[in-house]
Amino acid sequence: MNRFEVRPACAADVPTIHALIAELALYEKEPEAFVLSQEDLLKHGFGQTPPLFEVCLADGGAEGLLGMAMVYTKYSSWRGPCLFLEDLVVREPYRRLGVGKALLTEVLIMAANRGMDRVEWMVLDWNEPAHAFYRAMGAELLREWWPYRVSGSALAAYRRGPTFDTQTD
Repeated sequence: MNRFEVRPACAADVPTIHALIAELALYEKEPEAFVLSQEDLLKHGFGQTPPLFEVCLADGGAEGLLGMAMVYTKYSSWRGPCLFLEDLVVREPYRRLGVGKALLTEVLIMAANRGMDRVEWMVLDWNEPAHAFYRAMGAELLREWWPYRVSGSALAAYRRGPTFDTQTD
């Protein structure tokens, strides 16, 4: 493989971003869970201010886009703003060639240059190659924090209409 550059994504990259997320969903054994359309990605990442996410791409020139890192800003009530790494995806033929390291390094630089305190992400328990990669990059595993989620029909059950009503009858 020739050299590659890490660059910010633009709206024209949405089809490839969508394909990379689909590839990740397949790797994580949940292809049916990926329901976001290219139009959703275009709207949320490039069609509103501020965007809901940012993407760094590893661009291999003639070889195409090799991988991506998708991040968004979150807020810690104890530490202030930080970046959340939603996805780090490297196409299979380009793994172990420094692409993932370059993408994660760019994310860490972004956070440091923005004065953020930390970068966080989640890794599936069975994904040992990812665990080893992140440990090698200096990340610490937070064993005491357990993620929770309310989604789909469980979340829809809370839908009340256009405003939140705090009064009860």
